[in-house]
Amino acid sequence: MQIQLEKTLDVEVVEGQLAELWQQIADAGNSEDDAAVLRARVANLLVFVTSDSLLDEVRQMILELTAIHPSRVLMMLGDYEAPDRDIEMSVESFCQTDKRSGVRRLCCEEVALKAQGSFVVELPSAALPLLVSDLSTFLWWRAQMQTTDKVFASLLGGADRLVIDSAEFADTRRDLLEVNKLFTGENPGHVGISDLNWARLTFWRGLLADFYDVPAYQKWLDNIDHVRVDYVGPERAPESVAPQALLIAGWLASRLGWQLRRKPDHEEGRGIADEERLQENGETISFEFRGSSPTIREGAAAREIKVELNRVEQGEHKPGRLVQVELRSSGAGSGAKADKHPASFVVARSDDNQHLLTEAKLRSATHRGRVLPVRNRSAAQLLSREMEILCNDQIYQEAVAMAAEMIDRSTPLSG
Repeated sequence: MQIQLEKTLDVEVVEGQLAELWQQIADAGNSEDDAAVLRARVANLLVFVTSDSLLDEVRQMILELTAIHPSRVLMMLGDYEAPDRDIEMSVESFCQTDKRSGVRRLCCEEVALKAQGSFVVELPSAALPLLVSDLSTFLWWRAQMQTTDKVFASLLGGADRLVIDSAEFADTRRDLLEVNKLFTGENPGHVGISDLNWARLTFWRGLLADFYDVPAYQKWLDNIDHVRVDYVGPERAPESVAPQALLIAGWLASRLGWQLRRKPDHEEGRGIADEERLQENGETISFEFRGSSPTIREGAAAREIKVELNRVEQGEHKPGRLVQVELRSSGAGSGAKADKHPASFVVARSDDNQHLLTEAKLRSATHRGRVLPVRNRSAAQLLSREMEILCNDQIYQEAVAMAAEMIDRSTPLSG
């Protein structure tokens, strides 16, 4: 049920129309089976998109999301490139129904605001007064990341948590650097940040961390000297490195205390020509780190660690997703007790995309590990989980900071 509003930014008018809408729903419910229709709001959800196609896509997701988190949804469509057009507003209800009886039981509300050209900048002033007070406010930003954008800055100022999806980044290098600015800007920590693409890496991170819980693996893991991350190129920019690859590499380096190796003074200032030597066949980007044993041991020596981000053919795998992460050690220990046999620890996606597999190779023995089903959760399911969190994710912040440092060292990452 939808009501188109006359051109007005009057909050009382909008609230009055919403009240009328709910009265119509209540009357319809009473005429069906005398059952009450519950109007529920546990959060505010601001959504910003730049095209009608994205608007339609988000509306389908909202139906799924609000079954778990009933919200007042403020949907904003801002088309910067279109001819100037003042804000148009409508209010709409959407209801969850009983699967057996088909009767509506739980209803939420959406206020849609559309503007074009120079009027897009006025969307925050129209939307923010419509937030329900005393409810947490989430901003789902589905447009280009740009911290200096006035619309983004205004909406962020009214939100408790920002939700993004780095899988949608059109320019991995630029957009991840913009995310890092949110942590390092003038008011860091003002809002928590959720990245749906980071949530997709939860099982990958957990399985890699599990290797460190096995005592027999420890001496090799303490001497990791090579990491290889295989990924499929992103859908929007197939020749670019996938954000997932940078995030998992940044997570490993930050958790294990590695630091990017500084170039000798005579190598500084070479610019792009110098950075190009980091690439092999245009598909693999390499970084050199320095690190010591993550296990505190007296006299542990620093070592060189090579990290490779390797783009592979898509096959049956989804664009922008990890295919395999491998940790290698050419040997373990030092001195008389050194073990010169190599070892590797792998987390990989199965060929059919249905499972994540782990494997450890020590000397000549192969140890099969855990097999987990891949949970291809929808964006609505991922967003629902993030709406249960308000605090900042320090581990994500540190992974992004390390990824940003890697980007700064390698200009070709932008494709």
